[in-house]
Amino acid sequence: MADDSTNNNDGVFIYTEGAVVPRDVVSVRVHPSVTVIPPFAFQNRTQLKEVELCEGLLEIGREAFMECEVLTEIRIPSTVKRIGMMAFSVVLQQSQIRLPDGLESIGRYALACNGNITNFRVPPLIVSSPGMFCSCIGMFSVELSESVTQISQRATFSLCHSLRNIALTPEAEFVNVDDIDIETFSNSTFHLCTDLLQLFGAEEQLIHSLKHRFDNLPIHKMIYYQSYNNMTVDQLNNATDIRISRRRSKVNPSGSQQDCLGMTPLHIMACSTVQNIELYRVLVNKYPETLVTEDRWGALPLFYAVWGEAPDEIIQILAESYLTIYPDYVLKWTSMMQTLGIAGAPVRIIQDLLDLQEGSFPDQLIDWDAVIERLSVIQSDPQYVSRRESFQFLVKCSFMESINAIGLKQWRDTVINMVMGRNFRMPYNVREETWLNDITSKLRQYENECNKLKEATTLLELALWKMEMNDHENEGEERQKKKMKMEESDQRYNAVSIVERTLLFSRFYHIFYPSSERTCVCSLHRWLKMYIETVQSIVIRVTVQTYCVSTTHTQTSKHSKTSLASSKLPQHLP
Repeated sequence: MADDSTNNNDGVFIYTEGAVVPRDVVSVRVHPSVTVIPPFAFQNRTQLKEVELCEGLLEIGREAFMECEVLTEIRIPSTVKRIGMMAFSVVLQQSQIRLPDGLESIGRYALACNGNITNFRVPPLIVSSPGMFCSCIGMFSVELSESVTQISQRATFSLCHSLRNIALTPEAEFVNVDDIDIETFSNSTFHLCTDLLQLFGAEEQLIHSLKHRFDNLPIHKMIYYQSYNNMTVDQLNNATDIRISRRRSKVNPSGSQQDCLGMTPLHIMACSTVQNIELYRVLVNKYPETLVTEDRWGALPLFYAVWGEAPDEIIQILAESYLTIYPDYVLKWTSMMQTLGIAGAPVRIIQDLLDLQEGSFPDQLIDWDAVIERLSVIQSDPQYVSRRESFQFLVKCSFMESINAIGLKQWRDTVINMVMGRNFRMPYNVREETWLNDITSKLRQYENECNKLKEATTLLELALWKMEMNDHENEGEERQKKKMKMEESDQRYNAVSIVERTLLFSRFYHIFYPSSERTCVCSLHRWLKMYIETVQSIVIRVTVQTYCVSTTHTQTSKHSKTSLASSKLPQHLP
C-alpha cells in the first residue's frame, strides 16, 4: 500500500505495491514483495538518479521509467520476464542497461532515445520489437543471437547514426510484428543509420552484406557470438591454429582478415558487451598486426574498447601492446574525439579517452581546433540536440590550456561560465560559431590584460627584492652607516621609483579600459597606492633607526634589523 512507502534514514524511497512516487524522488529501492512495476510508476521523475530492483521482480510496465532523464544507475534483475512499451525511453544519462537472458518479451520503443547506450546485447529469446533502439544515436554495437531469425520491419534501428558492429543470420527475415502497414515502414529498419549507410548506400545492399558478413571468416563469427556461447580460450586457440601434421600447426590467416565492415576479430572483441581478457591475449599474440588495422571508418580496436567501456585492465593491455609492438605508431586522437563528439558519447567516456591519451601517449597531441570546427557544423542540426552536452565538454577541453594560463581566478571563472553556462535549448538559429567566437574573443582580451599585469608584477617583484637585500645586510657598525646611506639614497630612489612607475602603469589601465571591465584594475591601483605609502614610511623608519644605532653604539644587530614582515602591508590583491 502507498502508506507503507517511506523514506529510510539514507533518504531512499522504499517503493511498495500501489505506492505513489514523489515527484522530487532521487533514490528508490523497490521492496522485495513487488513483482510488477505498474505502467507510468516512475514516469517523468526528473530528479531520479538511482533505482534498486530486487530479485523476484517479473514485469516492468509501460512507460515505467520514461523521461527519467538523469537516471544513472539501474540493474534489471534476472527474474524479469516482460518489459513494457517505452519503459526506458528518453533516459539520457543511463550509464549502461543490460537485459537478462531470461527476458521473454519487450515492448515497442522500450529503449528509444536512450542517449547513453553505447553497445548492447539483445537477450537470446527476444525478437526485436518495433523501434526498440530508435534514436539511440550513441550506440555503435549490437549483438544479436543466432536464434534471432525475425526482426521487426518498423524502425528497429532507425536514427542509430553511430551503429557499426552488427550481424544478421543468413535466414533473418524482416516482418511486420505488430500488424503495422508494411508498405508504410518497408525497408525502414536501418533508416538514417548514417555510419552503415555511408558504406553501402542502399539499405538492401546493407542488409545483404550483414547477412553474409562472416562468410569464410569463422574466427570473426566465433568472437561476435561469444557472449551467447561462453567461448573458452581453448576453443579460440583451436580455431586460430591450423594443423599441418601431428606436430606442426600454423596460425589461421583468416584471423587477421577484415570483414565487410573492415573489422578484424580484435575489433569485434573490443565492441562486445562481454569481455574476457584471456581472449584478448590470444588475439594479440597471434595477430599483433590487427592492433593497427583500421576498419572502414578508420577506427582501431583500442578505440572501440574505450567507447564500449571495457574494463581498465583490458584497456591497459591494449595500450601496452601498442607501445611495445608498435612504439612509433601514432594514434588518430583527433579523429577519435570527433567521432565521440558526433556520437554524443557520454562525458565519462570522453574523459576516459583523454585519460588514456595523457597517461599512456602524452607525446601524441589532439588538434582541438579541428575537433571543434568539425563538431560546430554538426551542432547546427536540430536532430543532434542530445549530443550537445558532449560538445560542451569538448569545447571546455579545447579551451582549458588557455583558461588555466589566465592569472586571475575571477577571469578564469568568467570564461568557464561562458562555456558551461551555455543554454542549448535556445532557438537553433543562434549559431554555435557565434558562441565559440564570443569565448575566443573574451579569452584573447583576458590574455592580453594578464600579460600587461605580469609586467606590472615584475616591477613589484624588483622592489620587494631590493627591500629584501637591504634587510639582510650585515649589522656591523660600518655596515650600518652604509645601510643608512643606501636607505637614504639608493633604496629611496630605486625601490620607491620602481613602485611609482608601477602606479603609473596601473593608471594607464584605469584610463584605457571601460568602467565595466576595470574592477580588478581599480583595486590594483588602490593597492599600489597604499603600497607606495607603506614603502616610504619604511624608508623613513629604517633611516631613523639606523641613525640611532650609529649614534649610541648600544643597539644589537637584532634590534636594528627591519623587515617587510613587521610592516602592515596591504595583503589583498584583486
